[in-house]
Amino acid sequence: MQRVRFFVVALAICTLPRPATAAPTLAHLQELKPGIFASGFSHSNRSANTGWIAQSDQTLLIDLPPGLEAGTYLTAVKETGVPQPFALALTRYAKGDEARLTAFLSAGVERVFCSKAIHERLTAGTVDFPDNPFIPLDKKASIGDGTEAIDFIPLDGIFPDGAAALHHPDHNILFTGPVVSNGPHVALSETRTDAWVDALRRLEPLSAQQIIPGFGSWEDADSLKRQLRYLVELRRQVGYLIALGRPRAHLQELTLPADYLVWMPYDRPNLEDFEHVYEELTVPSAPYGDTPPVPTDERPHALVLLGDGPHEPGHLEEGLRPVFEATGVTPHFTVDVRALTEENLSRVALLVFFRDGLHRPHTGPDSDHGWMTPEQEKAIVAFVEKGGGFLNLHNSLGLYPENGPYLELIGGRYAGHGPLERFQVEVVDPDHPVTRGVTSFRVADEQHTPPFDEDRCHLLLRNRSDDGKVISAAGWTREPGRGRLCYLANGHTREALRHPMVQQLMRNAVNWLLDRDVQERP
Repeated sequence: MQRVRFFVVALAICTLPRPATAAPTLAHLQELKPGIFASGFSHSNRSANTGWIAQSDQTLLIDLPPGLEAGTYLTAVKETGVPQPFALALTRYAKGDEARLTAFLSAGVERVFCSKAIHERLTAGTVDFPDNPFIPLDKKASIGDGTEAIDFIPLDGIFPDGAAALHHPDHNILFTGPVVSNGPHVALSETRTDAWVDALRRLEPLSAQQIIPGFGSWEDADSLKRQLRYLVELRRQVGYLIALGRPRAHLQELTLPADYLVWMPYDRPNLEDFEHVYEELTVPSAPYGDTPPVPTDERPHALVLLGDGPHEPGHLEEGLRPVFEATGVTPHFTVDVRALTEENLSRVALLVFFRDGLHRPHTGPDSDHGWMTPEQEKAIVAFVEKGGGFLNLHNSLGLYPENGPYLELIGGRYAGHGPLERFQVEVVDPDHPVTRGVTSFRVADEQHTPPFDEDRCHLLLRNRSDDGKVISAAGWTREPGRGRLCYLANGHTREALRHPMVQQLMRNAVNWLLDRDVQERP
C-alpha cells in the first residue's frame, strides 16, 4: 500500500509545471507557460509576487521585486533565457519604489507602463527619472510587442496609491496586482471596498485559467472569486447590522466563517476592518462616497434603500443588480436610512425601496421602532411629484407611519402575508408597459395582501393562492404630479426575486418610471 501511495505522489509531482532554473535569489520561481514566469517572496516582503513575459524582441517585467537589488534580479531573469531589453508594468506602488525604479532604469529597463495614480505617486517626490520612461494609462490598453496580446487594465480608485492588472489572453493568465491577496491579511483602512468589489467583478468574466495574485499563493485557481466572496461577505455582514439599526458597538460580534479564509488565522478580518466598512456604508460616505452623480452624466442614477430584519441586504443587491445593468441605470445602494434626504434625492432620477419601516436595534423585547421621519416622507413625495420615479418593492409598504404622506403617495398599505408557499401570479393588464412580455407565472414567495386605492391606482397583477381562497393585489402603478410610481409585491425569497418574470417586471418598471417607451434596454 505504501508503494502505491508513493507512485501516485510521484506521478502528481511529475505533472506539475516545472520550476525554472535560475539563481536561488528568486524564491518560488515557476514557468507557468513557455516564456511566462512568476516568482514569490517571503513574509518579510509581504509575500509579494512578481513575474515576467518573454516577447519576440523584449521581456516585460511585472512589478518591482521587494528586497532584491535591480542587478541581482535582472541577472536571475536573464538566466531563464528571455530576450532583452526590458520593459516594466507596475500593478502597485510601495514606499521606496522611486529608488528601486531608478536602479532598474539604470540596469536596462527602458519603458514603464503604469496606471495614472501609480504614475502620480512615483513622480510626486524629488526623484528625477531619466528620459521620462513612463507610459501612464487610464483605460485598458494592449502593451504587447505586436506578436502577442498583453492587456494592461488600470484599477485606480481602490487603494490610495493606485492599482492595475495584467492579462495575457492567449494563455488566459491574469496577474491581478494588489486587488487579489490570496492569504496575507490586507488592512482595509485606506481602501474603497465598493470600488474593489466592482474591479473584481470586471475581472471575473475573463475566466482566467491561471491567476497570480499580487500577494500570497498562486496555486489556488479560484483566488479571484474567493477575494470577491470575502469582500462581499464583509460588506453584507456590516450592511445587515446597519440595516437593522444596530449600534456600532455590535461590530465586535461579527466574524467571517473559516471557508472565507485562506491562511487562517492570518487573514482573518479584525475589528478595524469591520469599522472601516461601517464608515463606508453609513453617512456621510453613504450613499455616494466621494463621487456623487453630476448633471453631465448621461446615465440615469438610482438611490436604492434596502435591507431590514427579514431581508439581509446582500441577496437583495444581488437580485436587483442585474435589473440596473440591463436598463443602463447606475445604482447607489445604501443600507443607512439617514441617506434618504432631499439633497440626495435631487441627484437621482429613480428611487427604489426594498425594506420595511422598522429598525431593530436590539434583540430584546420592545426594541423595534419606526425610522422614517416627517422630513423624509415629505422629501419622497416632493421627489415623485416633481418628476422622479419610485419603484416600491415587496414589503416596502409595511410598518410605515399610518395615514402619513408616504403611504398616501403609494396608494396602499401593508396588511400581512401568508406562509411561504408556491402560488400563482396573474397578469391583469397585459398591455401596460410594466407587464409587456410578462405572462402569468407561479412562484415560491410570501403572498402579500395589500389593500389599495382602486380609484387612484392602476392594477397590473394579482396573487392567487393554490386553493383560490386568497386573491390580492400584486402590483400597481400611479402617476402623482409629474412623476411615476410602481409597486410590485413579490421578491421575498432569492428564487422569487430572481424569477425571470419578476426580473422582467422590474426591468419594465424601471424603464416606465424613467419614461422610456421600451420594454427593455438592448
